[in-house]
Amino acid sequence: MLRLLAGMAGLTLAFCAFAAAPLTVVTEEFPPYSYTRGGKLTGYSVDVVRAALDGAGLVYSISSYPWARAYQMAHSRPNVLIFSMVRSPEREQQFQWIAQIAKRSVYLYKLARRRDVNVATLEDMRRYRIAANRGDIVEEQLHHLGFDADLSNDDQTSLKKLMVGRVDLMVASEASIKGVCAAAGISCTLLERTMPMPGLTDYYVAASLGTPADTVRLLRAEFGKIKDSPLIDRLADKYGIEVR
Repeated sequence: MLRLLAGMAGLTLAFCAFAAAPLTVVTEEFPPYSYTRGGKLTGYSVDVVRAALDGAGLVYSISSYPWARAYQMAHSRPNVLIFSMVRSPEREQQFQWIAQIAKRSVYLYKLARRRDVNVATLEDMRRYRIAANRGDIVEEQLHHLGFDADLSNDDQTSLKKLMVGRVDLMVASEASIKGVCAAAGISCTLLERTMPMPGLTDYYVAASLGTPADTVRLLRAEFGKIKDSPLIDRLADKYGIEVR
């Protein structure tokens, strides 16, 4: 009996240690949702996620990576939280979805001087080279639509390709394009917004499949509290984000 009790105690301690393991939280450079300024990671999504993690009393570290790397970490490791991620049917069973944190309004952009580029329909898109970030939902969407995307590691690289004519169109959110231009040292007045990118969904926070169920439940409850609090509207106003 003593051996049984000792064994059960050991299993309980092991489970608690696993459940309490620090979370690795990953995102990308995606202003105004997440970006590094003065060596510190900030942005609308960063502030919302930090508030939820702190409110839940969880131990975590948060870092910015190229999206493909962040996605791979969340897809293959336990105790990983990722944001701001688009929810799609293909991704539905690959992650534990925590909460929606922002609306997503995404468009195809071209150079304003390119009068030879005219895109208003899906069929129009087929005539042009379109840039997308490697591992991003846009790459996935373009693939399903039958397009071969010109892949980059980040939006700044896609924008530079657009500027020199290596691609005809790039995809960016309405909220993020100014930050992309600023980071690349390019004036947004040189760009022209065209049609919306088909198949839009919102931005979410998700956990890897190996993240304990108790942690997921705790975070869902905390994000639920935050969504109904004035904090969301204050941060949305601060960063110019649409959330409702």
